[in-house]
Amino acid sequence: MTTAHPPPFLSSSTRSSLDILARDWNGTSVGPPAQWPLAIQSVVATWMDSPQAMFVSWGTDLRCIFNDAYRPFLGERADTGIGRPFAELWADIWADIEPIVAKALRGEGSRFEDMPLTMTRNGYAEPTWWTFTYMPLRDENHRILGMLCTTSETTNQVLGARKAALERERQRHMLQQMPGFVGLLSGPDHVFDYVNDAYRAISGDREFIGRSVREVFPELADQGFYELLDRVYATGKPFVAQAMPIRLGDEPQPRFIDLLYQPMREDDGAVGGVFVGGYEVTSRVQAEVQLRQFNETLENRVEERTAELVRAQETLRQAQKLEAVGQLTGGVAHDFNNLLTVIGSSVELMRRKNVPEERRQKYLEAIGDTVRRAAKLTGQLLAFARRQPLRPEVFDVARRVEAVAELVQPLVGARVRIDFLPSAPTCLAEADVSQFDTALVNLAVNARDAMNGEGLLTIRVDAVTRLPGVRGQPTRDGNFIVVTMTDSGSGIAPDKLELIFEPFFTTKGVGKGTGLGLSQVFGFAKQSGGDVQVSSAPNEGATFSLFLPQAPAHLSPAEPDAADLEKAHIQGASILVVEDNATVGQFSTAVLHDLGYETTWATDAMQALALLAEDEMRFDLVFTDIIMPGMNGVELARTVRDKYPGLPVVLTSGYSDVLTDELPRDLELVNKPYSIDALSRVIRQTLRNSTSAR
Repeated sequence: MTTAHPPPFLSSSTRSSLDILARDWNGTSVGPPAQWPLAIQSVVATWMDSPQAMFVSWGTDLRCIFNDAYRPFLGERADTGIGRPFAELWADIWADIEPIVAKALRGEGSRFEDMPLTMTRNGYAEPTWWTFTYMPLRDENHRILGMLCTTSETTNQVLGARKAALERERQRHMLQQMPGFVGLLSGPDHVFDYVNDAYRAISGDREFIGRSVREVFPELADQGFYELLDRVYATGKPFVAQAMPIRLGDEPQPRFIDLLYQPMREDDGAVGGVFVGGYEVTSRVQAEVQLRQFNETLENRVEERTAELVRAQETLRQAQKLEAVGQLTGGVAHDFNNLLTVIGSSVELMRRKNVPEERRQKYLEAIGDTVRRAAKLTGQLLAFARRQPLRPEVFDVARRVEAVAELVQPLVGARVRIDFLPSAPTCLAEADVSQFDTALVNLAVNARDAMNGEGLLTIRVDAVTRLPGVRGQPTRDGNFIVVTMTDSGSGIAPDKLELIFEPFFTTKGVGKGTGLGLSQVFGFAKQSGGDVQVSSAPNEGATFSLFLPQAPAHLSPAEPDAADLEKAHIQGASILVVEDNATVGQFSTAVLHDLGYETTWATDAMQALALLAEDEMRFDLVFTDIIMPGMNGVELARTVRDKYPGLPVVLTSGYSDVLTDELPRDLELVNKPYSIDALSRVIRQTLRNSTSAR
């Protein structure tokens, strides 16, 4: 039709209005726009400029008219969408929405929240989620002309909520593995948000989540625990007690517990809840009572007293661990509670209606950044516990230190001078290079803070033939490379030297350090077969010496891989995903599918082996979790390597004792939580290596 004299209701200059004017409507079921019913004209004129995505379908074959806000949902079919029949425009989802359309044409409206639809709008099928209403469109005589829809795509919100739920589940799994009882309470009424199995084992069969301490434990009314919790919440000061008596239920005798109440703070510093942790030590208390009885008859019971002292000393050592456990669990609870707050708040804000796209992207970035911070925190804890999977390789320590020193210079600031002293011609070590770099950065940052951002930092590398005795350990002969870092800072007090490597211990102000940097250095050094030594005195600076095993003489530094990892991945490759967790399995297969791979999901190792036995040529790669019931992922990988040579295997896990023992060097590992880019890169490179090796 001509646009010289457009109908008044199409006076808008939007793209969709221009498409309506440019389209030839002759021969369609609705005819030229100038002849459209007033109800249709009024609707189009009203919402054509609206920021809310809308469309109307009318006529015998439901011709579609939509505004500009709706166009992004159509993808590549937006340019030809105006005036097409609804069933033709959305042919890929017509089977799902036809009953809803029919209901609207019968005069009944419908509304859906986060409805899943798999649609092809950009050349490939993709899962999407939508919140929308379908309403009958009537003329002035109340006759139904067609259907009116308002809609918004909620795919990002749904995927973000699922990702946040996975992260929360991972953090709860970490707390579940704590050796003592753990509970998380929120608000001034101390409502249970979480308890681990150890807590339930002590407390008995009770309903915890969503109920207050007073509701769950009415028998504690006269035992002082309510008042202690109120005081910790009100003052923000932790409470620690050993061998505290407690009566649960109708037990005739009290139990005894070593107890920690640690306040959990929000981002603004206010107390938002209380972390509860500790151990039941009834047996220890009973042993101490018996010890006193033995002392009263010492002359007659020397042998019995000696045996009892041995047992008492063991329980005492357990008691002495409580403070460290309290500091660790309190720090973990505080840091993860902060991370959960960011994730939870971002998800809640994204669920609100009419959230601008720019702000939604900001919330998604906040979730992604927080997940990365949580992964870094977990990695630092695993480093201290010596439970991180290391990938050692041979490298020239001096060259590596010199390179890291250049990178660290901007981090420590221009007022800190870094002097790198020449060392022996070649100092080769065998360790995880990434963890080595992290350790150097942590030491440099620690030195910068000790010097208040100004001073001299001296670094040297030497080869030695003995590892000195540290923290009560005997000296050890052997070939070692030692990196010595000396600062001109304020030094360390003697009573703090034995504490600086403990996790969450820090002498810095609030918000200036997590207390995990030096614990990472300690864990990395010990797990690599070396150690770390510190010498210092107040106002005389500090010297940290990092010892690593020297590489055998016949080995040479690893050369960097020149392969271009950013090339397109192998399209259509078939991947066997082995994952026992349903949520993670669905997520992994969906991600791999979106990356262009064919996927088959097995819930355990035995099912995976059965699928391989049916047709071993069906799969190009096996992607398996480590921790699974029955045969674990490493055992599955070894079985696949023996039975099906040439079929590559990629492992994934957030934590596993299997990894800390010995990870085969020919198996790739993706650490959870992994990013899509990291997973894609490892899968792509493994497939490329496998293809080139055949």
